[in-house]
Amino acid sequence: MSEQKDIDIKYNLRPFEDPPVTKIDVQALRLQSLDLSLFKDGDEFLEQRKELANLLEKGISTSGFFNLVNFGIEPKQIERLRSIAQSILELPESVQHKYLAGAIKKEDEDPNVSIGAERAQGFKPKGYWPIKDGVRDSIVFYNFRDITKENTEEEIKRHPEIIQEYFEEIGNYYKTLRNVVQPKLLRLCDLILQIPEGSLQKYFDSSENNEDRAGSRGRFMMYQPYENENLAKQADSTFLRGHSDLGGFTYITSQPVLSLQIKDYFTGDWKYVDHVPGSLIVNVGDALEFISGGLFKACIHRVVQPPLDQRNSNRLVLIYFCSPNENSPLYPHDLNSPRLKELGLTKEDKLKDWEDIQFKHWNDIKGKVLGRRDAGTKNLLKFHGRSIERWHHIANDSAKSTTSV
Repeated sequence: MSEQKDIDIKYNLRPFEDPPVTKIDVQALRLQSLDLSLFKDGDEFLEQRKELANLLEKGISTSGFFNLVNFGIEPKQIERLRSIAQSILELPESVQHKYLAGAIKKEDEDPNVSIGAERAQGFKPKGYWPIKDGVRDSIVFYNFRDITKENTEEEIKRHPEIIQEYFEEIGNYYKTLRNVVQPKLLRLCDLILQIPEGSLQKYFDSSENNEDRAGSRGRFMMYQPYENENLAKQADSTFLRGHSDLGGFTYITSQPVLSLQIKDYFTGDWKYVDHVPGSLIVNVGDALEFISGGLFKACIHRVVQPPLDQRNSNRLVLIYFCSPNENSPLYPHDLNSPRLKELGLTKEDKLKDWEDIQFKHWNDIKGKVLGRRDAGTKNLLKFHGRSIERWHHIANDSAKSTTSV
């Protein structure tokens, strides 16, 4: 028996078992799809890249979400990582509590001392967040900070033993997303904005000493069913309240359990996001919305109970939150984008209220309010001329002001 098989047996690695696709018609939303294998370098393929950029714009300028297919990571590699994630997230609470990302409960966090379990490295334990009426969350996750840079032996040893064993495999996945996939998407965004390819990449390049503070992180995340239906009802059937991500692009592995919902751009209704096997669900975060002057949309999304025939199943996702450099400006003035000028998305026109801030300012202020609202409430706070939560759908939201989030 090989050494690798011995290690896999030691940590009880086995395939994660997804439930069957739901048989209940929930009218799930099929996102715009982008085939990244069609991205080709070179001047001779510029028109082909522009065609991809047009497809990307349809997704990120409306719902803020799209499906990414053929992005260069084999499905068997992702399944292998899901097996690893499953074993990590099944570690006993006694072990998890030795590697906490923050406090046991959100209420015990001091935002002046800690950046909280949402963003720090380590475990967020089940029950960390209050959801509603005394019900606490049913989610456990592990955050990886600086997983895409070269880690010293001492840094690797800060993780649980099982992660140390698989650190290279985990890191290679996130490095591919950051160093291969993301630059291609940003170049397509450049084409949308009609600026030189490579312009937006500069916002995401990390200097030697600020990668950690910039906030990019990987996450293995398990949603577990509520212990009984009464708890689920008290929580408004919500696992994670409506929110927007604070960074650039977020990458989520698509899987069969339908729980992710987004606000339909055209109707304002909550819609389940359909599952596309072998794909990533990618969405725009606040920072990328602000850098694009609001052309790209960081739309509100949430996680709720799945359809009845999937309700007793765990939902496992691998996530990468890719944030800009902490000193990146969160406004579009420096881009000199002809497209944004044409749309009036400039300081002289529609963005008069926006203060000139950098990502570190937004990362700090929004980070302090994460997880501090009940399900079914809206966060109407505004900082630096920008709302913490923004509702982008075309339909007039005034008639839907009591809609749960």
